[in-house]
Amino acid sequence: MPVAARSFLGRVLYGGPPLTTLHEHYAKGGLIDDRAPVVAASRVRIAAPPAVVWGLLADLPGWPGWVPGVKSVRQGPGGTAPDAWFRWKLNGMSIRSTLAVVAPEHELCWTGVLAGTRAVHRFRLTADADGGGTEVVSEESIGGPLIALYFPSDKLRTVLRNWLGALRTTAEAAARAQGVTR
Repeated sequence: MPVAARSFLGRVLYGGPPLTTLHEHYAKGGLIDDRAPVVAASRVRIAAPPAVVWGLLADLPGWPGWVPGVKSVRQGPGGTAPDAWFRWKLNGMSIRSTLAVVAPEHELCWTGVLAGTRAVHRFRLTADADGGGTEVVSEESIGGPLIALYFPSDKLRTVLRNWLGALRTTAEAAARAQGVTR
């Protein structure tokens, strides 16, 4: 007898689409996997223009200096461009990721693989009407058998909030230092 996709067992065993589909059709299409067992989003308003916020997000090797739990980032030869790979350590876990969308001052999105799970992580930036501030939305989906049992959506939401909190603090300090605050 088949397991219903949204039943408890269906969610626990959900593997999600193949990585290629997740990357090409979800991430590049501006989507996360809403059917994944672990899904979270968070948003923050930052008193810094999109250029400052983008500069921090797009500088992947600089993440260890401000992103909580990120210890290292190694980029492949493609740099920060669509389909370029990067490897990073988050809270001691090695993650293999590939950039999907790199739209300066608007969106940074990648897919990642860790221990049998597949994720899509998106950062979307929207400038305030006067361009002096930025709203950032971070959303992520993680699919893989059993992932929700040891890493539930609430835990992911906390990770996203912490990342955005650090982004706000760092971007606002950078904007003040550059003299680009209101």
